[in-house]
Amino acid sequence: MITNREEVLENALRVFAKMNYEKASQVEIGKACGLTKAGLVYYYPIKLDLFVAVIDKYVFGMQSVANKFRFKAATLSEFIEQYIKGVEQTMRKLISLLDDGNNPAGCSFNFYYYHLMMQVRLYYPDVEEKIAGMFRQDYEFWRAAIQSAKDTGEIRQDVDIEDTAMLFRQVFFGLSFEQSFLRGLDIKRLARELHFVYSLLKS
Repeated sequence: MITNREEVLENALRVFAKMNYEKASQVEIGKACGLTKAGLVYYYPIKLDLFVAVIDKYVFGMQSVANKFRFKAATLSEFIEQYIKGVEQTMRKLISLLDDGNNPAGCSFNFYYYHLMMQVRLYYPDVEEKIAGMFRQDYEFWRAAIQSAKDTGEIRQDVDIEDTAMLFRQVFFGLSFEQSFLRGLDIKRLARELHFVYSLLKS
């Protein structure tokens, strides 16, 4: 039986990710928590409030730059290595949360997380600016690292900072999304692709 809000959120995360917001009734979520509907309502009387709390913690919280990437790199090459480690650590944490031995559709757990992200866009109130802010943080992170590399002569002076930040970000996002339909993100492949892009920029 669930005894605190954190456990309710963790179990609700798995239900929302593997079913969806519309199908995930309070009865279904309560069952996953070992609670009756009345027991669940004690913590979160309204399903939307529970969904918002789950998303705040496991999407906007975990994907924030401050939580995902806690490092300072001297070079763009080091930045890429540490970025990859941050992605890997976050992915492992999410997989450990989602992998409760129940995989109804046989999907990778990365896919279930993207499935959750799609629901965020549909059901989280007034979400567009919040999602844009989350993406903007990541782009700014890349821009700063690329600008520093340009200033120190690590990369060519004709490199466009905006386009390069977009390229690095889209390599990560595109590979992550594509591979979620298969076995999930291959970290070694991600590292290889990001370092390949870097090799094209070097002075």
